[in-house]
Parts: sequence; C-alpha cells; structure tokens
Amino acid sequence: MKNLKLFFSINRAYILSFLIFSSLSFLFSFAFSIDFRVFFYCLIILFFIILSIGIFRFFKVKKCLEKNSFSYFEKNIYEKHLKEIFQRKEKEIEELKISSKLRQNDLENLLTIWAHQIKTPLSSISLISEREENYDIKRELIRIDDYIASILSFIKLGQDSLDYSFKSFSIEKLIKDIVKRYRSFFIHKNLKLILDIEDENIVSDPKWLGLVLEQVLFNSIKYTDRGFIKISYIDSILKIEDSGIGIKASDLKNINKFGFSGDSDKRDANSTGIGLFLVNDILKKLGYAYKIDSKEKNGTIFSLNLKKSDIIEN
Repeated sequence: MKNLKLFFSINRAYILSFLIFSSLSFLFSFAFSIDFRVFFYCLIILFFIILSIGIFRFFKVKKCLEKNSFSYFEKNIYEKHLKEIFQRKEKEIEELKISSKLRQNDLENLLTIWAHQIKTPLSSISLISEREENYDIKRELIRIDDYIASILSFIKLGQDSLDYSFKSFSIEKLIKDIVKRYRSFFIHKNLKLILDIEDENIVSDPKWLGLVLEQVLFNSIKYTDRGFIKISYIDSILKIEDSGIGIKASDLKNINKFGFSGDSDKRDANSTGIGLFLVNDILKKLGYAYKIDSKEKNGTIFSLNLKKSDIIEN
C-alpha cells in the first residue's frame, strides 16, 4: 500500500494526462468516424508506454529516497538548486553540532575543575566550624557540598558510561555513614531517627548508591519539620519513610523530571528540582527498581529493591 501511494504520487501528472487524453479521445470518437479497434490499440500501447515510464520513475525515485540523494532530479535546474541548498544547510548544521559539542565539553570541564577547586576552601571552613563548634555553618557547608556533588554527578551521567566500581559492602555501614553526615540536621529540627536494618553484604557501587540515598534522605529531612524519619532494610528492600509534608498526587508523575519542583517546594526557594532526577537516572543505569508512595501532608515512602541488578548479572 505504501509503495502504491508512492507510485501514484510520483506519476500523478502522467496518470492524469493519460486519463484526460483517453476521455477526450473517447468523446472525439463519437464526433468523427474513427475505427474503434485502431483507437483501442493505440490506447493500449500508450498505456503500456506510460506504465513503463512510471515503473522506471518509481524504482529510480525509491532508490534515491533510500540513499537520501537528489541525483535523479539533477536535470531540473530548480531541483538542482534545492539540492545545493540542502547540502549547504546540512553542512552548517553539522558544524553547529560540532561547535556546540565542543562548547559543552569545555563547560563541563570548567564546572568539573571549579567543583574540585571549591572543595579546598570549603574543607578549611568546615575545619574552622568544627573547631568553633558552629553547627549552623556546618549544615550550610553540607548543603553546598551536596549541590557540588549534584553538579558533578549530572555531568558524569551525561557521559557515555558511568565509572562503575562494584564491590561487596555492608548496607548497614553505608546507611549509618550517610546518617552520620546529616546528624546535625536531625538535631537542629529535633527529628526522631528510626533504624530497622537487617545487615548484610550486598554487591553494588557504593559511591553511586550512596549518592542516591543521600539525595532521598536529604529530601526527607528538608520537607519534614517534625516527627520522624525511618530507614529500614529487610529482604533486599530499602525504605526511607518520613512524616513530612508529602507530595501532591498530581505531582507524583513528574517528580523525577529535570527541574520539576512542584507546589510543595515553594517552601524552599533554593530547591533545584534536580535531586530526584539524578536518583531516577542513576537507578535506571544501575538496574534497580524503585517506587515513591506519598500523600500530601501524610509523608512519603521511598522503596528501593536492591536485589541483584541487570548490570551485575551481565
């Protein structure tokens, strides 16, 4: 059916000319004395001539379309001019793509260098804050460090492959190290921390998995003003549950999109909408399934299935 449509499209002018010629000839046969056999034979010969031309044009044009070539039309000055325009524009687009890619690489390199350089003064400030026991500064430094980690992770996720480093490690130790990092936030907001972990050694990438847990836990802390945060690990299912403000049902389908923050985030003017985007992208590349259950004003539950991922199996 597709080839038939292409045939009629290519030979529309020939077919219309044949039909008009046949109709007029038929009308003239009534006005003048014409031998119908001669008329009929001429019509058949003309039909086969046009059909042969049409079939030839069909295969020629189809071949050109498959090769994305205009060589068949080059005898037509207008089509030849169009070909030159298309070729010139294609070259310009290709040059723009190369230029854009180079600029993007330069920008990524600049951000990477900046992120690593900024960590040196931040480490110095962190040491001063610990010496002075200034936990307000310490918390803000953790926020800055998380933003920098998000930038670096975003750049790496845009590359062809992640720098995977799979090994066996204790899931309990990983969780407790992350909780320890945010302990000042728990104290500051007077949040109850509940740990229910059946410790076991799992095989995964602790760096990328740790980044996922940091993003999810910090979101829970950010949007929980009172109550608790519970972290559990039972039968390969890791859950982070909070009693925070929750997420609107209409926002749930969009929370892992880049830059989406939703109405709930109006409380936090510094929200970037990149955290769950990174979480979704990392877990997709690591081959883990997850889900987020939440109701507005009734908290959120993040569930992550840490059974052996496709990447490890393959």
